[in-house]
Amino acid sequence: MLSVLAAIAVGAGGAYAAPPGNPCSAGSFCSWPEENFTGQAHEVGLQATSLEQCVPLQQGVEARSFANNTGHPVTVYQDPDCDTEAEFSTYPTGSQNPRSTYVARAIKIWSH
Repeated sequence: MLSVLAAIAVGAGGAYAAPPGNPCSAGSFCSWPEENFTGQAHEVGLQATSLEQCVPLQQGVEARSFANNTGHPVTVYQDPDCDTEAEFSTYPTGSQNPRSTYVARAIKIWSH
C-alpha cells in the first residue's frame, strides 16, 4: 500500500503535505513535472538503484516538485550527470519540495 509522507519543511517556505492523490511508495524518490506534485509521478526505487551513484531521472523527465521517501538522504541535481557546477541540494528522508527553485534532472541516494 502506498503511504502519504509527513511534511517536513525544506529550505524557505514552510511545511507542505503531499496531496492524498499523489503518494510516494516507501523506499522511493518520487518526482512530478509540475509544481505542487502535479502531473504524472515518476518513481526511482531503492531496489533498482545503486547507493551513492548518480541516477538520471527517466529520459525527458524534468522534475519541478518531488518527495524523498527512500529512508536515506537524497541529493537532487539540476545537471543530469550530477555535476556540482549546476544547482543541487540534499534532502533528508521524508522531505518534500512542492516548488523546486531549479529543474531536477538527477539524484544520488546516500547510504547514511
